[in-house]
Amino acid sequence: MAGKKNGRPLKLEGKRTRFIKTRVSEEEYARARDLWLSLGLKESDFVRLKLLKASSVSIKLNAAEALKTLDNIGSEIGRSGNNINQLARHANFLNKRGMLSVEVVTKFNELFSTYISMFRDMEKSTRELLRLLKA
Repeated sequence: MAGKKNGRPLKLEGKRTRFIKTRVSEEEYARARDLWLSLGLKESDFVRLKLLKASSVSIKLNAAEALKTLDNIGSEIGRSGNNINQLARHANFLNKRGMLSVEVVTKFNELFSTYISMFRDMEKSTRELLRLLKA
C-alpha cells in the first residue's frame, strides 16, 4: 500500500499537526459557540483566528449574511434606478408637450439631490464593509 495513487494528494506545507487543548465551563463554551456560529465559522477556524489574529474576530459579522444583504441592496438600487429612468422619460414626454410645471421639476430636483447624497453615503458604507470582510 506504499504506492497509493487514489485520493487527495498529501499536503507538504502548512500541515496542521499540533493540538491546543483547554477546559472551559458550559457557559464559556456556549458563548464561544454562539460567536463562531454567528460568524459562520467552524470551531477550529474560530479558535485559530481568535488566537492568531484576535482583531479579525472582534467584529461580530457573518460574511455570508453580509454578502446576501449587499446583494439585496444592489437589487434595490437597480429598481430605484429604473424608477428614476421612468420618471425622467415621463418628464421629457410632458416637457415636449408643454405640460411640465416648474414646481414639479423643482421638487424632483430636491428629491433627486437627497437621493444622490444618500446613495453616496451608502456607497461609502458598503466600501468600508467590504474592506472589513477582506481583513
